[in-house]
Amino acid sequence: MERDVSDKVLSDVHVFTPHETLPDTDESVNTVTRFNFSLPPDVQRELSPGISSEKDTSNPDDDGELLFDEDGDVVVTRKPVTENKLVITIEHMMETKLDDVGLQVWQGCLLLCDFVLHLHTKFKASRVVDLGAGVGLTSIVAGLFAESVLVTDVGEMILRTSESNIALNKPLLGEDCTFLVKELNWLKFCGPKDSYSDARSSRFQMTEDDHTLLDGVSLILAAEVIYDPDLTDAFFSTVKQLMSRPPAKTLYMTLEKRLVFSLADLDVVSPAYEHFQEKMEELLALSLDGVTFHCCQVPCDFPQYFTYDRHKHLELWQITSSLSD
Repeated sequence: MERDVSDKVLSDVHVFTPHETLPDTDESVNTVTRFNFSLPPDVQRELSPGISSEKDTSNPDDDGELLFDEDGDVVVTRKPVTENKLVITIEHMMETKLDDVGLQVWQGCLLLCDFVLHLHTKFKASRVVDLGAGVGLTSIVAGLFAESVLVTDVGEMILRTSESNIALNKPLLGEDCTFLVKELNWLKFCGPKDSYSDARSSRFQMTEDDHTLLDGVSLILAAEVIYDPDLTDAFFSTVKQLMSRPPAKTLYMTLEKRLVFSLADLDVVSPAYEHFQEKMEELLALSLDGVTFHCCQVPCDFPQYFTYDRHKHLELWQITSSLSD
């Protein structure tokens, strides 16, 4: 049965995260959400300029002996308390048609953000591409650590929104990471280089230098891109092309296994997830000019830094490529 692209879909992220609704127009985003999140303890000092902390009133030379003030009263010392919190502000849509779901924020995106924070040492000074970046939240979190992030999606509106959100969070990001927002159409990725993008704006069209940057990334991110069979096929085709080129690459992707009741099967099924599993099996069996792929599901038992419902149907997968000499 063909999907009805006119149906509206709504992410449930707003259930867990306070948001502010802007005047609604047909041509722009209409919601701002401020995502509060914590940092892993070992990056607290590194990102401390953006973190409020309680003043340390303890004596650094205190060896455990009691201290007294000039009146003879005991000086109560306390361990400094650091809030260790940051905020990312994201403009997005609350509800969209199925073809525009990238303008929303989904729980799988927050799961991937958590994983980037958990694995931040791997992202340190790395070159990253975000496939189907949507409004840019995952790209922004990766940009806290990476050397560069190539932010890719399809459509002028979503690309402008990503660009705007990156600029909106510039005080948090600083100047250490380079961001580049470009259109990458998975349905056309295997064709000539000049056909990867339909973007009307020249700043979103990929240049030869951008393609060199795309080929040279070592880490690939993709959050919540599995929901339509045709796009899933195009996604895996793009992944094969990207990961077959040196250097060897690692992809981390998240998805939500969405269940529906099938009248034909009289059972609860997940067609999009089943199709995803089929494509994974095809990728594992592939040997392409000395390139082999390895796939595994990553346990989601790492710490949670963002606020959302990390339920059992949210999954994280890793794909790596091995290139023979």
